[in-house]
Formats: sequence, structure tokens, C-alpha cells
Amino acid sequence: MPVNGEHFPLLKYLDKLVETLRTLSPRAIGGKDADAVHDARVASRRLKAAVNLLGPVASREYRQPLAKIHRSVRKRLGPLRDLDVMLEHLSKIKSARFGEPVQWLSERLNEDRRQVLEKAADDLPPAYVAGKLGSWWGLREEIADCGDAVTTLLAESVHLQLDCVAEQAGHLVERTEHHEPHQLRIACKELRYTLEMAEQNGAKLPKGMLASFKRLQTALGNWHDFVVLTGRAIKESTDADLAVRAPELQQAMLKLAMMLMARSQKQFGKVIEFWRKDGEELVRSIRAAFPLTAAVAEPAALEELKPREEIVHEEHEGARSEQVQ
Repeated sequence: MPVNGEHFPLLKYLDKLVETLRTLSPRAIGGKDADAVHDARVASRRLKAAVNLLGPVASREYRQPLAKIHRSVRKRLGPLRDLDVMLEHLSKIKSARFGEPVQWLSERLNEDRRQVLEKAADDLPPAYVAGKLGSWWGLREEIADCGDAVTTLLAESVHLQLDCVAEQAGHLVERTEHHEPHQLRIACKELRYTLEMAEQNGAKLPKGMLASFKRLQTALGNWHDFVVLTGRAIKESTDADLAVRAPELQQAMLKLAMMLMARSQKQFGKVIEFWRKDGEELVRSIRAAFPLTAAVAEPAALEELKPREEIVHEEHEGARSEQVQ
């Protein structure tokens, strides 16, 4: 019998993600609801984070279909969401001097969006999504037996992911040869999803911590959006051979690209400013919310955290040994 979400709140949260992905996917590939595209994609990413986290306590049989549906959603809805974000940013540019290049680029992106939608409708039918998500109920039963192990996994994952965020942010602030803003953006997303799961599982997060973390993510997201849009503007104008066919429009496109690049650099500066001012306190508050009481888990806890395939294999080997004796 399925475990009631009231007794295991994380399950209630994951149930909602599964249902969100199931119901929003058809609306997303319908093409008219940009919010559905965004929400379905985020639900898929959060569900992927949960499946990755729970790998040690869940069997491959139930994990693989969920991993596969995430890859399908990311492959089809990812490009669609990227186009929606670019078009949204372009729609907010009201300066008359960018009117012609904005209109030209928007028309190109809208045509790409139409083609992406056709591909998504072919490759992501609702029945396919629902079928793959059906494996959630088997995974759910396995998770329900591992409450304490899940709490341990969450705490350990928070610390490991926080280490990654702090390292990447340090490289960024110091401008070392290893600084990669995009890697910091990915690391922040992974940590955010884990913190959300931990909170749903009953962890008490410091007031305002997620809001503070969200400011960092917003600046990183805006930086990425403008970098991508800058590159796309240059690519589209080059592919269309505007320098030869419409040199004045090409010149206007380059000015638009320079303006977008300046916006991206402004957001990059906000990331640096945030980390220098609030980064240390943010790291400290997160660590304090997830104390690790022991460097090494007790044997019983380790047994709980073994992948189920390993446990089944050990039980099989034990039974065979008894038969030989």
C-alpha cells in the first residue's frame, strides 16, 4: 500500500512533480503556453535531481524509465524554452534604434520555434510521457522503506553540492583559469533542488536563505540568457549573410549584439558582487542547517544506503553458499 505523504512529506512533493510533468507536457508541446513549457521542464529537472539523489536506495528497473523521460523532455522542451526566453527578452527592447534588428531576429526565432514544436509533438506524445512516468509508483514504494537513509542522503548531498558551488564561485571571483560561470549556474541549480527536497522532507532552513540564494541564481540566469541571445543574434546574421545582402541591417545587428553583451556583463558583475558580500554567510548558514554528526556512517546506515541491486546480489550469493554447505 502506498505510503501516505503526510507521514513521508518528501513523497508528497515528488508525487506533485510527477503529476505536474504528466499534465503539463501536452500543453507544452501544444505551443501556445510558454509557462507550461517552463513549468514542465523545471518539474522534469527536479524529478531528475530526486532520482539521482535516491539512486543508492532505488533499483535501476524503476530509475531508468524516469531518467529516460527526463532526457526526452530536456531534448525537446529545452530548445523550445530557450527560444521562448530569447523572444521574451527581445520583446522588452523598446528602443527605436533596435526596432529593425529586433523584428528581423524575432521572425527568425519564431520560425525556429515552429519547427521545434513540430519535432516535439512527434517525439513527446502524452501516452509516451505517461507510460514512462508509471515507473514512479514502483520507485515510490522503495523510497517509502528508506526514510532515515533519505535524510542522510539529503544532508550529504547538500554538503557535496555546496562544496562545488563554493569552489566554482571562488574561481569566478578570483578570475582563475578555471572560472566557468556556466558551471556555477549548473551547480547552483543542483543545490537549489536538493535544498527544496530537504525542506519538503522536514529540514528547517534559515529564514530568507532560499530567497538569498535565488538572487544569485537570478543573476546567473540573466547572464546566461543574454550571452546565449548575443551568440544567437550573431549566428543568425552570419547564416543569413547579412554583411553582403543587407549591410546596414548587419551593422544594426552588431550594435544589438553589443548592447546584449553589455547587459550580460552587468549581470555577471551582480554575481561577483553577491558572492563577495553574501557568499560566505550563505555557505555558513547552509552548512549549519545540515550538521554532519559523523564522518563515517554506522554499518546499519551503510547497509541502508546500498543500491538495491547490490543487496539482492548479496542475498542471492548468500543463499547459494548455504546450498553448497
